[in-house]
Amino acid sequence: MEYAVVLYFDEKIEEKIKSLIRKIANKTGNKYMVDNKIPPHITISLFQYNGKIDTVMEIIENNISLFNRNNIVIASIGIFNPSVLFIAPVINDYLLDLNKKVNKVININDEILLDKNYMENQWIPHISLGVKLNENELISGIKILVESFKILDIGIDRVGFAKCNPYKDIKTWKI
Repeated sequence: MEYAVVLYFDEKIEEKIKSLIRKIANKTGNKYMVDNKIPPHITISLFQYNGKIDTVMEIIENNISLFNRNNIVIASIGIFNPSVLFIAPVINDYLLDLNKKVNKVININDEILLDKNYMENQWIPHISLGVKLNENELISGIKILVESFKILDIGIDRVGFAKCNPYKDIKTWKI
């Protein structure tokens, strides 16, 4: 199974990002993010694990002090070619340190396989707005973002532990 440790945002910002997701879905016809109710988030760590999820939840709870309320600035639009459209934060020490520390505490044994794209010096923090897009959908989505996206100052106020594919929150913690 694939799991993620994620950051969530204050309600006002979350609603602004959901609005962008809906605009892209409506314009492109690709409603994967909306239909699967994938909330706006930044994935800090992504990994494969077939053991008991209580073990990982306990690790997160025992290390919740790694997380603190913080603000980040979302300032750019990006693509993971060929199928993901996203907005991205200005990379700062808070995000880089958090990624490194969370991966370190999660990676407790050989049963947990960290995703190489979320490892230190390879991870690109982002908030997906459209996934599983084809070329035409990507282009349409970019046009929507050029018209609609404004730099956002985001307050991070929750940490989540989620199952992926399909996305489902397992537990969230206020920070």
